Amino acid sequence: MGEKNESVETIELNDFDERLKSLDDAERAIDDAFHTGRAERSKITQMAQLDAADAVAMAGVAMESDVEADEAMRISVIAEKSGDRERAKVARKKEREARKKAKADHAAATKSAKRAYDAIKYSAPNKMGFMRAVQVIFAIHIAGSLIWLMLTSRDSMNYNVTTIMDWIMVILEGVAFWMFINRYKVARPLVIGMAILGIVVAGVVDAVSGNFNPFTLAFNNLFYVFLILYFALSRRVKATSVNDLSMRKGDYDKEDFVVNRRGWPFVRNLIIYFIVFSILGHWMEMGMCQFIILGLVEGEYDPSNTMLWRDWLYPFPMEGAAVVVIALVLYPFYLWLKKKFKKNVIIAYIISFIAGALLCSFIEFTMGLLVNANYELWDYRDNFGNIMGQICLQNTLAFGVVAAIITWWVYPMLERMIARVPNDVMNIVFVVIAVFGAIIWSLYLINPPGVDDANLPENKDQPEIVQKDYETRLVATRLANVEQSIDSLEAALNESSELDKEELKAKIEAIRVATKSMLNDGLGLDEYPGLYDQFIAEVVESGSSSSSSAGGSGASSSNAA
Repeated sequence: MGEKNESVETIELNDFDERLKSLDDAERAIDDAFHTGRAERSKITQMAQLDAADAVAMAGVAMESDVEADEAMRISVIAEKSGDRERAKVARKKEREARKKAKADHAAATKSAKRAYDAIKYSAPNKMGFMRAVQVIFAIHIAGSLIWLMLTSRDSMNYNVTTIMDWIMVILEGVAFWMFINRYKVARPLVIGMAILGIVVAGVVDAVSGNFNPFTLAFNNLFYVFLILYFALSRRVKATSVNDLSMRKGDYDKEDFVVNRRGWPFVRNLIIYFIVFSILGHWMEMGMCQFIILGLVEGEYDPSNTMLWRDWLYPFPMEGAAVVVIALVLYPFYLWLKKKFKKNVIIAYIISFIAGALLCSFIEFTMGLLVNANYELWDYRDNFGNIMGQICLQNTLAFGVVAAIITWWVYPMLERMIARVPNDVMNIVFVVIAVFGAIIWSLYLINPPGVDDANLPENKDQPEIVQKDYETRLVATRLANVEQSIDSLEAALNESSELDKEELKAKIEAIRVATKSMLNDGLGLDEYPGLYDQFIAEVVESGSSSSSSAGGSGASSSNAA
């Protein structure tokens, strides 16, 4: 009987816990209904109503102060006529204090009335005044910048302070555009800070180049000056930007966390993963090439591939798409397997590994048939276990390892981290990543016909030019390493007190002359006198010690390319 009572109590306790959890879920659902992340449009009108009520109340306070001041004056007059000087002195002091209070209350009532007037005047949520024009200007600048990047060959792109600053401004304008839509208060300091940053950076660039002129700087940045003044002084901006960034975090339960697979947050996270992992996939490909260079894995790599070795932000959409597929297919499948094989979890992990390897290989095979029919991007025909040269056993196993790591650990860890971030803040992070993704996609992946012909595989001259440039830099890098070794030898000689310095210095100088002569004769650098010093400077800046330690492995050549 005792055991039966204990079991009944346990069942009732579990039922009570489930009801509490259901009640908590219901409260969260109700709360979510009022915190959707959308602009609280009615808040503008509500604030106007509150300001109007406050103005009426302040007017009443001012009227009462006037009555008190009049009463204090009447008492003061009576006191003076009574002939009691001490009483009159006290009465006059109270009269002055009452009038001072009435003046202050009138000033506060006037200020409150102005605020109420502005709030009522600008209370229509759809009317943003000139803020709408600024929003349109931002949108036009963003679209224009992206179109310009599409029409610009990545080979001709000059990565300087001006270019990077323009990209930063495009991203900040995207964030400001989002904040205007949601009427966030923080939009005002953001736009003002953005404008100040643009002016300061432009001034620093002019000062460094020796062309600084305050009048020219102000004229060239008139739009930024206008933004500072408008967003600092405009009553409409203050009246319509009323919403605070919500610091309410997502539904994160450390003990019983479940990935939310519905609604905008889920779609938003998928887009973030696609953009971020497209770039990370590029770097993963570079790492794979390093393994090939070191002879750890089978395969070939193209040192003249500027898409891989030079443009480090070049996105590889296949890798980003693979992570999205993992989130949509492999992760739910993995959870189902763990539930199905609860008593023998190792089977779930094995099946999940095989499914990830096959699915990722299928993606690569499909993409290969579409974009790599002529084996321009990769060629596995010489690798063991290949199918049509598009996939091979080695890569399938590698895909399985990477997919397993992302499915089992990385993806759920990222979802937990994002769930801790307030939804409004995460939406702003999404805007930053989305605009940045649009920038690099426009520059690298979207090329209208004729814009980037130099990079097309069918151009027979370009690969030869790129290969020659690669070989030139390879030889120059090695000889520049010799130059550094000569410098080290010369320094060691200067520290010696026993050797014949004059004779050895002459031999060292002969080696140096011979090294430079090899560059002049073999590479034709005599036509470009400064190029030899440029090669040496590049090696010193990039840290040639790591290159020389790699010896003949080719690691330094891939970096140089």
